[in-house]
Amino acid sequence: MIFTRRYSAQPESGIPEGTPNHNNATIFATLLLPLVSVLLFVIIGELGLRFYHLWQWNLSMVDGQFRTTLNRGRPLVLDDQLGWRATENYRFEGTKLSSDGTEYRATVSQNENGFRMFGDVSSTKRRVFVIGDSFTQAVAASDDKTYYAVVKQLLDLEVFAYGAGGYGSLQEFMILDKYFDMIKPDLILWQFSTNDFVNNSPEMETASRINNNGMVRPYLWNNQIQSILPKPYSKKIRLFALQYCRFCYTILTRLDRLDAVKPLKTVETETFIGGPSHSMFIDSLRVTDAIMERVRKRAGPIPIFAFVVGTGAPYGPEYEEGLIEISRHHKIVLLDDIDRTVLTAEKAGVIARAEDGSHWNEVGHRIAGEAIANSLRSAKALGSR
Repeated sequence: MIFTRRYSAQPESGIPEGTPNHNNATIFATLLLPLVSVLLFVIIGELGLRFYHLWQWNLSMVDGQFRTTLNRGRPLVLDDQLGWRATENYRFEGTKLSSDGTEYRATVSQNENGFRMFGDVSSTKRRVFVIGDSFTQAVAASDDKTYYAVVKQLLDLEVFAYGAGGYGSLQEFMILDKYFDMIKPDLILWQFSTNDFVNNSPEMETASRINNNGMVRPYLWNNQIQSILPKPYSKKIRLFALQYCRFCYTILTRLDRLDAVKPLKTVETETFIGGPSHSMFIDSLRVTDAIMERVRKRAGPIPIFAFVVGTGAPYGPEYEEGLIEISRHHKIVLLDDIDRTVLTAEKAGVIARAEDGSHWNEVGHRIAGEAIANSLRSAKALGSR
């Protein structure tokens, strides 16, 4: 008998269609295809962004240079200890906008240590060390039109002013501690913001949708300085992106900005007595008090004057009341109504805010500077050296 070999329409693998192995391969391919597509999208985006950085900033294609020059051409740069700092030798000359769209020319500069204003350390005039956050960095005002430039002009002082956007009280203390012996101030002018309580607490900042920049910063937590990324999710991804994936970092920061647009719910509105975030606020109040205790010890007998900005919604009265109590506890003279003086002028029709609608333009700085100078003069805070 002659045997004839028969061939079927089976795949070369010998596995008929419809078998379990074939189904598994199909499922695997179906799942793999979207992942490959996303990976290719990220790779193309990463290469495109790196070539753009090379063309725009002459920034190397390698990762090591990216982290230290992430904000090249911007007033802030990353820092391993501070989280970020004012960019050294930063300079801007160009047009700024007020909140009503009015244009004005401005020259903004920071010295080799990031100071907006650095007086003469050999002068016999009284020296004032001004410390704060974005209101003191004052990138919407020319060098000679910031609030402390107005104070300098009115009171004939040597002024040393350092501010960095988004700073909390601990970062500000670290700046004070670093430059205190160099400046040897006769008076410290401390600019509080109502959002300091959020920025001083990793728990509150993690829960915030309007005061969370997604950056690592130092916190005084459990009585120790700890660097923490205050995000409830994607921490490892964010740290990876910051180190290795510029495209990923850009996408994450854009998502953070979208999340902060008119949030329906955020921790800042829930810290009232009986509110769901009140206990976190009380913890932050204690931490802020401990930070300001360090400030007082570093200053010693030197007088500290302070003022508060950012009062009102979305912050309840507990924020300002907390800063009043902390100031009283550490013999810090809190200047009244500096922020409200600007608000009063605005109610009268004065345009005192920059394009973002929050920070002062040069008019707002002039109003605040005059109010501060008058308060210091009335308090007889400064005499002859």
